[in-house]
Amino acid sequence: RSSASQQVVQPTTPTEAFFHSLMMSLQYFTPISGLIGGSLIGLSAATLLLFNGDILGASGLMSSFVVAPVKTLTDPSQQWKLSFLAAFALTTRVYITMIDPDALKDQRLGYGESTVPIASPLAFIIGGFLVGFGTKLGNGCTTGHGICGLARLSKRSLVAVLSFMATGVISASACSVTCPFYPYFRASYESVVNSLPTNTTITIGTVIASLAAGSAISGFLRKSPSPNATKSEQDEYTNNRRKIIPSIFSAAFFAIGLVT
Repeated sequence: RSSASQQVVQPTTPTEAFFHSLMMSLQYFTPISGLIGGSLIGLSAATLLLFNGDILGASGLMSSFVVAPVKTLTDPSQQWKLSFLAAFALTTRVYITMIDPDALKDQRLGYGESTVPIASPLAFIIGGFLVGFGTKLGNGCTTGHGICGLARLSKRSLVAVLSFMATGVISASACSVTCPFYPYFRASYESVVNSLPTNTTITIGTVIASLAAGSAISGFLRKSPSPNATKSEQDEYTNNRRKIIPSIFSAAFFAIGLVT
């Protein structure tokens, strides 16, 4: 691609930024892969709900590792979360290794297009905090409200989805070059190219996933209750153990759906 073709006119107003983003989205519109990926994510949520009775809420699942890490790692009733996390990471690793090595890469970044809005490290920090605070305040995220909540026609989830979608569109559109915070919240491709996923970071993620898998397996192989155990203890053991396999399939569907 020639340097002349890379020279584009940057939007200077929120309105221009909105329509520019819309046109860029249409340029990379992939309805087939979107349909397949969305169906797999829906299948993931349905698997977890039907077999485990749990809602697929990514923010709630991950927050348990931060809020109560000891309980999440040691409590038998939480073992399914470890198996979900491990299966999610390992499935992604296998997919990008054996099926599509470029699944996690954006084609536009390969050309260093200045039209692609890239969040700066400061924007990631502030955005991550706001997302965490908002999902906790709203008691759900895009998976909990957007997938599971809307599927059961929850009015609260509908309000939540409309709120965060509208806020996201407005925020992205308002952060144009005329915004006083633009230099702080946006970064160029050249400044982040070395921060993109590398073989080293992917390997580290695989190791972490393997450790989580080992912890989950230990829960699956946990010694069964003694014959003198009460019925409630035996039922709890059976229930905790049977949740592990569905959580693995749910995580696999979820991972493939995201990278498809």
